[in-house]
Amino acid sequence: MSSVKDTIIEFKIPEAEVSDLLTGVNRGTNSMVIVIRDDDTCGFTQPGEIQACYEKIWDDIPISLSVTPFRIPGNDKNLPKHLMGKIETLPLHENQELVQMLRAEIIAGRIDISMHGYHHTCYNGLPEYVGGEELGKKTRDGRTYLENLLGLMVSSFVPPNNAISKGGISAVIDAGMNLVNVPSLWSVRRRPMTSKTIRHIPVYYWHRKVRKMPYPYVLDMGNHKEVGYHTAGPRSRRKQLFSDLDYCERNNGVFVISTHYHAFDRKTQDGETVRALVFDLIDRAIAWPDTEFVGINTIW
Repeated sequence: MSSVKDTIIEFKIPEAEVSDLLTGVNRGTNSMVIVIRDDDTCGFTQPGEIQACYEKIWDDIPISLSVTPFRIPGNDKNLPKHLMGKIETLPLHENQELVQMLRAEIIAGRIDISMHGYHHTCYNGLPEYVGGEELGKKTRDGRTYLENLLGLMVSSFVPPNNAISKGGISAVIDAGMNLVNVPSLWSVRRRPMTSKTIRHIPVYYWHRKVRKMPYPYVLDMGNHKEVGYHTAGPRSRRKQLFSDLDYCERNNGVFVISTHYHAFDRKTQDGETVRALVFDLIDRAIAWPDTEFVGINTIW
Protein backbone atom coordinates (compact mmCIF):
# COMPACT_ATOMS: atom_id res chain seq x y z
CA MET A 1 0.00 0.00 0.00
CA SER A 2 1.42 3.39 -0.94
CA SER A 3 1.69 6.01 1.79
CA VAL A 4 0.20 9.44 1.55
CA LYS A 5 3.05 11.87 2.24
CA ASP A 6 0.96 14.98 2.03
CA THR A 7 -2.34 16.33 0.83
CA ILE A 8 -2.52 19.71 -0.85
CA ILE A 9 -5.78 21.59 -1.27
CA GLU A 10 -5.92 23.27 -4.66
CA PHE A 11 -8.42 25.90 -5.71
CA LYS A 12 -9.08 28.67 -8.18
CA ILE A 13 -10.24 32.09 -7.01
CA PRO A 14 -13.51 33.04 -8.77
CA GLU A 15 -13.28 36.42 -10.46
CA ALA A 16 -16.48 37.55 -8.75
CA GLU A 17 -14.79 37.17 -5.35
CA VAL A 18 -11.66 39.15 -6.15
CA SER A 19 -12.94 42.44 -4.73
CA ASP A 20 -13.77 40.74 -1.43
CA LEU A 21 -10.36 39.10 -1.29
CA LEU A 22 -8.65 42.46 -1.70
CA THR A 23 -10.25 43.69 1.49
CA GLY A 24 -9.86 40.71 3.81
CA VAL A 25 -11.14 40.69 7.37
CA ASN A 26 -9.42 42.59 10.17
CA ARG A 27 -10.14 42.86 13.90
CA GLY A 28 -12.85 45.49 13.42
CA THR A 29 -10.70 48.62 13.71
CA ASN A 30 -9.86 51.40 11.30
CA SER A 31 -6.19 51.46 12.22
CA MET A 32 -3.11 49.28 12.17
CA VAL A 33 -2.27 47.35 15.32
CA ILE A 34 1.37 46.75 16.30
CA VAL A 35 2.71 44.11 18.69
CA ILE A 36 6.35 44.07 19.82
CA ARG A 37 7.12 40.39 20.44
CA ASP A 38 10.42 39.60 22.16
CA ASP A 39 11.36 35.93 22.51
CA ASP A 40 13.40 33.81 24.93
CA THR A 41 12.82 35.32 28.38
CA CYS A 42 13.42 32.42 30.77
CA GLY A 43 15.03 31.31 34.03
CA PHE A 44 18.48 32.66 33.16
CA THR A 45 17.35 36.05 31.78
CA GLN A 46 18.52 39.01 33.85
CA PRO A 47 15.97 41.83 34.41
CA GLY A 48 18.52 44.39 33.25
CA GLU A 49 18.69 42.73 29.83
CA ILE A 50 15.00 43.44 29.22
CA GLN A 51 15.11 46.88 30.79
CA ALA A 52 18.09 47.93 28.67
CA CYS A 53 16.09 47.19 25.53
CA TYR A 54 12.69 48.61 26.37
CA GLU A 55 12.43 50.77 29.48
CA LYS A 56 12.67 53.96 27.41
CA ILE A 57 9.50 53.11 25.48
CA TRP A 58 7.37 50.72 27.51
CA ASP A 59 5.44 53.47 29.31
CA ASP A 60 3.78 54.11 25.94
CA ILE A 61 4.36 50.86 24.04
CA PRO A 62 3.72 47.51 25.75
CA ILE A 63 6.27 44.77 25.13
CA SER A 64 5.08 41.19 24.68
CA LEU A 65 7.65 38.79 26.11
CA SER A 66 7.59 35.19 24.92
CA VAL A 67 8.48 33.30 28.10
CA THR A 68 9.71 29.72 28.53
CA PRO A 69 8.58 28.31 31.89
CA PHE A 70 11.15 25.50 32.38
CA ARG A 71 14.14 26.22 30.16
CA ILE A 72 16.70 23.52 29.42
CA PRO A 73 19.70 25.29 27.87
CA GLY A 74 21.06 22.46 25.72
CA ASN A 75 23.18 23.60 22.78
CA ASP A 76 21.26 26.67 21.62
CA LYS A 77 23.72 28.94 19.82
CA ASN A 78 22.29 32.02 21.56
CA LEU A 79 23.06 30.81 25.09
CA PRO A 80 25.45 32.50 27.50
CA LYS A 81 28.74 30.57 27.38
CA HIS A 82 28.46 29.28 30.94
CA LEU A 83 25.17 27.53 30.11
CA MET A 84 26.21 25.92 26.84
CA GLY A 85 25.56 22.17 26.93
CA LYS A 86 23.74 22.24 30.28
CA ILE A 87 20.76 19.90 30.55
CA GLU A 88 19.43 20.91 33.97
CA THR A 89 15.98 22.50 34.00
CA LEU A 90 15.92 26.19 34.95
CA PRO A 91 12.40 26.95 36.27
CA LEU A 92 11.33 30.56 35.89
CA HIS A 93 10.24 30.85 39.54
CA GLU A 94 13.80 30.27 40.76
CA ASN A 95 14.83 33.60 39.21
CA GLN A 96 12.99 35.72 41.76
CA GLU A 97 14.56 38.99 40.65
CA LEU A 98 13.18 38.47 37.15
CA VAL A 99 9.79 37.27 38.39
CA GLN A 100 9.36 40.33 40.60
CA MET A 101 10.25 42.63 37.72
CA LEU A 102 7.82 40.87 35.37
CA ARG A 103 4.98 41.03 37.91
CA ALA A 104 5.53 44.75 38.51
CA GLU A 105 5.67 45.63 34.82
CA ILE A 106 2.63 43.48 34.02
CA ILE A 107 0.63 45.36 36.65
CA ALA A 108 1.89 48.65 35.20
CA GLY A 109 0.73 47.59 31.72
CA ARG A 110 4.25 47.70 30.28
CA ILE A 111 4.62 43.96 29.64
CA ASP A 112 2.38 41.23 28.26
CA ILE A 113 3.28 37.52 28.26
CA SER A 114 3.00 34.62 25.81
CA MET A 115 4.18 31.05 26.33
CA HIS A 116 7.33 30.16 24.39
CA GLY A 117 7.52 26.39 24.53
CA TYR A 118 8.02 24.41 27.72
CA HIS A 119 11.73 23.54 27.80
CA HIS A 120 12.77 25.27 24.53
CA THR A 121 15.30 22.57 23.77
CA CYS A 122 15.69 20.25 20.78
CA TYR A 123 14.70 16.58 20.66
CA ASN A 124 16.64 14.37 18.27
CA GLY A 125 17.79 17.51 16.51
CA LEU A 126 14.24 18.84 16.07
CA PRO A 127 12.62 21.92 17.67
CA GLU A 128 10.61 21.15 20.79
CA TYR A 129 7.16 21.52 19.21
CA VAL A 130 8.16 19.38 16.24
CA GLY A 131 10.09 16.54 17.91
CA GLY A 132 9.05 16.75 21.56
CA GLU A 133 6.82 14.36 23.51
CA GLU A 134 3.79 14.89 25.77
CA LEU A 135 3.24 18.31 24.23
CA GLY A 136 -0.42 18.42 25.25
CA LYS A 137 0.35 18.03 28.95
CA LYS A 138 3.36 20.35 28.79
CA THR A 139 1.36 23.10 27.08
CA ARG A 140 -1.50 22.90 29.58
CA ASP A 141 0.85 22.75 32.55
CA GLY A 142 3.09 25.51 31.19
CA ARG A 143 0.18 27.86 30.67
CA THR A 144 -1.15 27.24 34.19
CA TYR A 145 2.31 27.71 35.68
CA LEU A 146 2.89 31.07 33.94
CA GLU A 147 -0.56 32.36 34.80
CA ASN A 148 -0.24 31.45 38.47
CA LEU A 149 3.33 32.71 38.75
CA LEU A 150 2.88 36.02 36.92
CA GLY A 151 -0.76 36.81 37.66
CA LEU A 152 -2.26 37.25 34.19
CA MET A 153 -4.10 35.27 31.55
CA VAL A 154 -1.78 33.82 28.90
CA SER A 155 -3.72 33.03 25.73
CA SER A 156 -0.88 33.25 23.19
CA PHE A 157 1.68 30.62 22.19
CA VAL A 158 4.94 31.29 20.32
CA PRO A 159 6.62 28.08 19.09
CA PRO A 160 10.33 27.72 19.91
CA ASN A 161 12.41 28.21 16.76
CA ASN A 162 9.17 29.34 15.08
CA ALA A 163 8.54 25.70 14.20
CA ILE A 164 5.49 23.59 15.04
CA SER A 165 4.07 20.28 13.86
CA LYS A 166 0.48 19.15 13.47
CA GLY A 167 0.68 17.55 16.92
CA GLY A 168 2.14 20.74 18.34
CA ILE A 169 -0.76 22.78 16.96
CA SER A 170 -3.21 20.30 18.49
CA ALA A 171 -1.49 20.74 21.85
CA VAL A 172 -1.87 24.52 21.63
CA ILE A 173 -5.55 24.18 20.71
CA ASP A 174 -6.22 21.71 23.53
CA ALA A 175 -4.63 24.17 25.99
CA GLY A 176 -7.07 26.87 24.87
CA MET A 177 -4.40 29.06 23.34
CA ASN A 178 -3.87 30.99 20.10
CA LEU A 179 -0.85 30.69 17.85
CA VAL A 180 1.62 33.42 16.86
CA ASN A 181 2.54 31.56 13.71
CA VAL A 182 0.67 30.50 10.56
CA PRO A 183 1.74 27.02 9.40
CA SER A 184 0.79 25.96 5.88
CA LEU A 185 -2.96 26.37 5.43
CA TRP A 186 -3.27 23.87 2.60
CA SER A 187 -1.54 20.78 4.04
CA VAL A 188 -3.45 18.28 6.17
CA ARG A 189 -0.11 16.70 7.09
CA ARG A 190 1.12 19.92 8.72
CA ARG A 191 -2.00 21.12 10.54
CA PRO A 192 -5.43 20.07 11.84
CA MET A 193 -8.03 21.16 9.29
CA THR A 194 -11.41 22.77 9.95
CA SER A 195 -13.98 24.20 7.59
CA LYS A 196 -12.87 27.67 8.64
CA THR A 197 -9.27 26.86 7.75
CA ILE A 198 -10.33 25.90 4.25
CA ARG A 199 -12.45 29.04 3.84
CA HIS A 200 -9.45 31.20 4.73
CA ILE A 201 -7.26 29.76 1.98
CA PRO A 202 -8.43 31.92 -0.97
CA VAL A 203 -7.99 35.21 0.92
CA TYR A 204 -4.68 34.14 2.44
CA TYR A 205 -3.43 32.90 -0.92
CA TRP A 206 -4.50 36.14 -2.60
CA HIS A 207 -2.25 38.23 -0.38
CA ARG A 208 0.67 35.78 -0.33
CA LYS A 209 0.75 34.46 -3.90
CA VAL A 210 -1.01 37.09 -6.02
CA ARG A 211 0.02 40.27 -4.24
CA LYS A 212 3.22 38.63 -2.94
CA MET A 213 2.74 40.29 0.42
CA PRO A 214 2.20 38.89 3.95
CA TYR A 215 -1.36 38.26 5.06
CA PRO A 216 -2.12 41.24 7.34
CA TYR A 217 -4.89 39.94 9.62
CA VAL A 218 -5.64 37.51 12.42
CA LEU A 219 -7.01 34.19 11.15
CA ASP A 220 -9.97 32.72 13.06
CA MET A 221 -9.78 28.93 12.73
CA GLY A 222 -12.88 28.31 14.83
CA ASN A 223 -11.16 26.40 17.65
CA HIS A 224 -8.26 28.88 17.90
CA LYS A 225 -6.77 31.91 16.14
CA GLU A 226 -3.46 32.52 14.39
CA VAL A 227 -1.41 35.53 13.36
CA GLY A 228 1.81 35.86 11.39
CA TYR A 229 4.95 37.70 12.46
CA HIS A 230 7.78 39.75 10.95
CA THR A 231 11.32 39.03 12.14
CA ALA A 232 13.62 41.91 13.05
CA GLY A 233 16.91 40.13 13.60
CA PRO A 234 20.41 39.56 12.25
CA ARG A 235 19.09 38.04 9.00
CA SER A 236 16.54 40.78 8.34
CA ARG A 237 16.50 43.30 5.52
CA ARG A 238 15.20 46.80 6.20
CA LYS A 239 13.59 47.26 2.78
CA GLN A 240 11.45 44.12 3.08
CA LEU A 241 10.32 44.86 6.63
CA PHE A 242 9.31 48.42 5.83
CA SER A 243 7.48 47.27 2.72
CA ASP A 244 5.55 44.73 4.82
CA LEU A 245 4.78 47.39 7.44
CA ASP A 246 3.48 49.83 4.82
CA TYR A 247 1.27 47.11 3.35
CA CYS A 248 -0.16 46.28 6.77
CA GLU A 249 -0.90 49.97 7.43
CA ARG A 250 -2.75 50.33 4.12
CA ASN A 251 -4.90 47.35 5.07
CA ASN A 252 -5.49 48.29 8.74
CA GLY A 253 -3.92 45.00 9.73
CA VAL A 254 -2.05 43.47 12.66
CA PHE A 255 1.75 43.68 12.48
CA VAL A 256 3.78 41.57 14.93
CA ILE A 257 7.46 42.57 15.12
CA SER A 258 9.40 39.51 16.32
CA THR A 259 12.81 40.06 17.87
CA HIS A 260 15.14 38.90 20.68
CA TYR A 261 16.56 40.99 23.52
CA HIS A 262 19.84 39.06 23.33
CA ALA A 263 20.26 40.01 19.65
CA PHE A 264 19.68 43.76 20.04
CA ASP A 265 23.34 44.68 19.59
CA ARG A 266 23.99 42.31 16.70
CA LYS A 267 24.14 43.57 13.11
CA THR A 268 21.47 42.98 10.46
CA GLN A 269 22.10 42.15 6.81
CA ASP A 270 22.19 45.91 6.15
CA GLY A 271 24.90 46.55 8.74
CA GLU A 272 22.77 48.31 11.34
CA THR A 273 22.00 46.95 14.79
CA VAL A 274 18.83 45.00 15.46
CA ARG A 275 18.03 47.65 18.09
CA ALA A 276 18.16 50.41 15.45
CA LEU A 277 15.96 48.44 13.07
CA VAL A 278 13.31 47.73 15.73
CA PHE A 279 13.18 51.34 16.87
CA ASP A 280 13.03 52.64 13.29
CA LEU A 281 10.04 50.38 12.63
CA ILE A 282 8.38 51.75 15.75
CA ASP A 283 9.10 55.33 14.67
CA ARG A 284 7.61 54.63 11.25
CA ALA A 285 4.46 53.21 12.83
CA ILE A 286 4.13 56.13 15.25
CA ALA A 287 4.14 58.51 12.28
CA TRP A 288 0.70 57.16 11.32
CA PRO A 289 -1.62 58.90 13.80
CA ASP A 290 -4.09 56.05 14.32
CA THR A 291 -1.58 53.26 14.98
CA GLU A 292 -2.27 51.22 18.12
CA PHE A 293 0.48 49.47 20.09
CA VAL A 294 -0.96 46.58 22.11
CA GLY A 295 0.02 43.46 24.03
CA ILE A 296 -0.15 40.12 22.25
CA ASN A 297 -3.06 38.78 24.31
CA THR A 298 -5.36 41.63 23.26
CA ILE A 299 -5.35 40.95 19.49
CA TRP A 300 -7.48 37.81 19.54
